[in-house]
Amino acid sequence: MTMRRMKQGCFSLLAVGLLVLSGCSMLTLVLDESDGGTIQRMTVGELLRIELEGNASTGYEWARIEPASFAGSPLDIEKEGDVQPNDHQPVGGAGTYCFRYRAMRPGTIALVFEYRRPWEPDTPIESYAVTIWVTD
Repeated sequence: MTMRRMKQGCFSLLAVGLLVLSGCSMLTLVLDESDGGTIQRMTVGELLRIELEGNASTGYEWARIEPASFAGSPLDIEKEGDVQPNDHQPVGGAGTYCFRYRAMRPGTIALVFEYRRPWEPDTPIESYAVTIWVTD
């Protein structure tokens, strides 16, 4: 195979890849504590990332309490509850709880989170709510 054909082949693969990706949204809406109580607009295909500060070493953790199910909702769960340590924190220090969702269809959904100890489900010390409006 000549060098010219190899370059053409690579260019063709790149062009096809870009065409495939052009149909997918590469946008991410990132929310944190300051966005609590708001209504946020997304489009189908976008990724939603909610970042909430916490400290797992205290026994408290952020957990989604609403909705109970995503069946028929405009969002699908990508991943929930990952904890990422904050930069320059000692072991056992604060971190960021990350919740990721993909906008799949138009509609509206309210997301509610509580910061609590799992063995004390009726006593959250903080809560966070946001309404997501997904459009085409």
